[in-house]
Amino acid sequence: MEVVIAVLVMLLGVCHGVETHCDGRQNGARCYGALGGTLVLRLMDNALEKFRYRWYKNETDVIFRWQNSNFVYNALENRSIFTASNGTLRINNLSRTDGAEYTLDIINSDGKLVDQTLQVLIQAPVSSVLVVPECLSQGKTRVSCSSEGGDSPQYSWTLDGRTLTDAELISGSKDTNIITLKQDVSGRLVCSVRNYVNSVSREEMISTCGVETHCDGRQNGARCYGALGGTLVLRLMDNALEKFRYRWYKNKTDVIFRWQNSNIVYNVLEDRSIFTASNGTLRINNLSRTDGAEYTLNILNSDGQGIDRTLQLLIQAPVSSVLVVPECLSQGKTRVSCSSKGGDSPQYSWTLDGRTLTDAELLSGSKDTNNITLKQDVSGRLVCSVRNYVNSVSREEMISTCDNLLLVFGVRAVVVLFPLAAIAIYFTWKKKKYEKVETSAKQQMMEHPENSFAMTEM
Repeated sequence: MEVVIAVLVMLLGVCHGVETHCDGRQNGARCYGALGGTLVLRLMDNALEKFRYRWYKNETDVIFRWQNSNFVYNALENRSIFTASNGTLRINNLSRTDGAEYTLDIINSDGKLVDQTLQVLIQAPVSSVLVVPECLSQGKTRVSCSSEGGDSPQYSWTLDGRTLTDAELISGSKDTNIITLKQDVSGRLVCSVRNYVNSVSREEMISTCGVETHCDGRQNGARCYGALGGTLVLRLMDNALEKFRYRWYKNKTDVIFRWQNSNIVYNVLEDRSIFTASNGTLRINNLSRTDGAEYTLNILNSDGQGIDRTLQLLIQAPVSSVLVVPECLSQGKTRVSCSSKGGDSPQYSWTLDGRTLTDAELLSGSKDTNNITLKQDVSGRLVCSVRNYVNSVSREEMISTCDNLLLVFGVRAVVVLFPLAAIAIYFTWKKKKYEKVETSAKQQMMEHPENSFAMTEM
């Protein structure tokens, strides 16, 4: 049974491995094979035209010999197929030890000797790719791209189907795994990770980072929210030109700006703010954590009457990328988790095919949590939305019922296991038959010892 399982694992590795092709007919060729995958190697035009040839590994280890249109020896017999008519060798289930220099020694029918060498290099293939955007100060966006596995990965980026340009970058280059985009760059960003055996890509929709929020601070005791690194558009009064004098304080002591006789006399935020007097709106850019505080506006009208109004400003990191991960459980249930990069105090909500997910479709969790378990027959376009007071980001995932996946896997397993089980039964039958014959022979020897002696003498 252990042998059957080992063969099954080998077959599955071959079925799902990466296949690479290489023309080894040129002397000094470099060929790349994927770890656990298949290498299709063209060694010559037609092996049937050659009288004799040998293939060596590292100049000493003979891999195979061919003579008079037949294999005399093949060390790779259990995991290779050779097509003589086009001189192609197919090697399955590649391992690190297959990486070496190989020499093909050919003797033609006229006795001429030809040597040609090639280098085989084995690389682990790239698998899943993750793209994570992150908002920085001044509206910049840092995006990192990482891959699971893969030897010597190389990176490239495209934006809306074209190569990312240096003019759109603040740091990094289009060939590195971490880049920083300029403030106004947005669109469909794709990171491609490749090596010599395969390539995998991941797409992420990028929005401009400086999240802009609006708040009406004309009501006493207002609560306003601003996004970290973003912009707050704050309405302080109807018309500043109608006011004789006013001052804006932070935490009741620190003066932020003073206004008198239709002019700003003092402004701490001068380098990152714009004040529009005609509608009393203050625009503050590049918000930081220290901007979060209680503010008091002290207004003195031309008639000498004073008014105090307070507001609370709270700064939150905006939600950036969202990741949705479905997972099949027993009895056809599906557990789905939703996580976000960054974002203070995130809140979650789910929709299925454009409508709110109902409790009747859930086994555990609720439509307001980040982890839910769906009932057996639930499938469709599932969207997780993550929000806080400054922004909201969503991610869509197509959900299939887990029973279908288990059925497909079961059918594949039966297809592979059935012939293996038949082989195992055959060898078990052969073993029993052999034991039966051996037992019968021993009984005959015991019943006719003179024959046994005679046989021994002979």
